[in-house]
Amino acid sequence: MVIGGGRKLEAQIWLTDGTSEEIGALAEWLVGENQLRGRVRTDRGPVGDTELGFSTELLTVMLGTGGAGTVLASSLKTWLQTRRTKAKITVKSRGRSVTLDIETVDEVTPLLEEILKTPDDD
Repeated sequence: MVIGGGRKLEAQIWLTDGTSEEIGALAEWLVGENQLRGRVRTDRGPVGDTELGFSTELLTVMLGTGGAGTVLASSLKTWLQTRRTKAKITVKSRGRSVTLDIETVDEVTPLLEEILKTPDDD
């Protein structure tokens, strides 16, 4: 999806200390949202400086028209609130990132919504 100026607007999501099963569960949860269906894919993250060839799985969600960023923020918040674990989610978009967990989700949701806002959301 191309947003003004030819750039793709996307959000990358990964779980801190998460497992493949958890990232799969989150992907399944997100594609259950009508406005996110067809926009979610699983990718391999970059290999870190201290890692020996292991790369973390992450989700990439294409954002664009129709309020997909708002739907994504709401869906992530709800997913976290339904988890019994201390899962932490980090979301990065447009060079900014935010980390949220069950204890901080309400406090950081406005920041999450801001970094996921697309030009047509104004």
